[in-house]
Amino acid sequence: MSRNINRLITQIIRQPPAPLCISLRLYARWSHRSPAKVLLPYKENPNLKKEKIIDLSKSMVEGSPSKVKKSHEKESVLNIDDDDVEQLELRRQSTLPPEKSTQIKQKREENLKKRKFYLSQQKVLDDKGDIIYEKLKENDGRVSTMLVKLKSKKERLRSGQTLVEGWRLITDGLEANCNLKYVIFSRTDELYRLKPFLPKTGVVFYKVSYKEMQLWSDVETSPGIIGIFETPTPEKVKMLSKPLPLHFICDNIRVPGNLGAILRVAVGAGCEKVLLSKGCVDVWDPKVIRSAAGAHFRLPIYHSLDWNEISTHLEQNTSIFVADSNTTTTNDDNSEEVESFARNQLPVLPYYGVDFSTLPHTTLIIGGETEGISHYSYSLATTKNGVRLNIPLQRGVDSLNTGMATAVIAFEIRKQLIQNWTKEKLARQMLQSN
Repeated sequence: MSRNINRLITQIIRQPPAPLCISLRLYARWSHRSPAKVLLPYKENPNLKKEKIIDLSKSMVEGSPSKVKKSHEKESVLNIDDDDVEQLELRRQSTLPPEKSTQIKQKREENLKKRKFYLSQQKVLDDKGDIIYEKLKENDGRVSTMLVKLKSKKERLRSGQTLVEGWRLITDGLEANCNLKYVIFSRTDELYRLKPFLPKTGVVFYKVSYKEMQLWSDVETSPGIIGIFETPTPEKVKMLSKPLPLHFICDNIRVPGNLGAILRVAVGAGCEKVLLSKGCVDVWDPKVIRSAAGAHFRLPIYHSLDWNEISTHLEQNTSIFVADSNTTTTNDDNSEEVESFARNQLPVLPYYGVDFSTLPHTTLIIGGETEGISHYSYSLATTKNGVRLNIPLQRGVDSLNTGMATAVIAFEIRKQLIQNWTKEKLARQMLQSN
């Protein structure tokens, strides 16, 4: 060390005078170099502790495997892979006596036969009550072709299947007795949450990596599980409670989040059915499904209807109301003559100024925020002596969100109907007691 320092000092002295920064830079470089050899002070009898070295090769060769080998085998058994299981079995059979090795072979063959039979029959649970699934390799063609088709609206209509992401939406579909066809997952924890609701047969389970789930997910952080259902028809939808005499008509709702919010309000308020015109967004779009939070499985939805078909789905004695934020009755420059004429024929009332409890049936028309109410809605309302409903707002606010406005009007209708029914029930009880 002293020699090296002396060399450095002599080099600096012999060289012509340089700035101080160069000498400091050279010293910093020299100080960071690692030495080639470290020489300890010599002692005749150095007291050095010797460490015990474990030879793993000997422990593997011996008849009784070591603890390290057992722990390694336990970790590898957790990954259910046929190739890994075969290698482990071959290692065990090489160390075991021939009688036990033949027994292990027979059990393994029986388990493989059972597994193949269960997969062919699309059985969900095995004899032990565990869910039977198939572990796929990366970029498997079965998963990619299936998910690519279900991302398209045309392919969804052709196949009659729809895609749902997240275990909560899958449980909503199973509780509504919808047919679940496939489940693609990456973590077994998410899978076993569905176990109480799963049918006995008819479902195929695929396990893939989380990276692949993230690629196909429509969310920033994927929940790690996807369910593929047969698209439920309005006739097969299971409603958990008795609905109110109330229908919704969605007119030109283009934003998926707004349509999902309306469907969620319809289920919460107790709507009987929802009718969608042809200008609306696809009701089975993944964004609509997420924002609706399971409303697709609790509500009869008739989508892509012409206005001639919409009138056939309505009740004969229904009263039509149009949720309209435009309360003007004059003709605007941008509006069409037919639309303005039909709108001017309808009176305007605040949403709380109508006694809905006296009406036998109610139909509410909701328009989109971009297109608004079409002239078809106004013409349909004029034939039924309809009314335009308005939500009075403070100054500076022109209108509310479509889903929020629907919630305000729908729960006002629900409140009036429930209050009227409770009054009639109390009156009956009073007559019976007297």
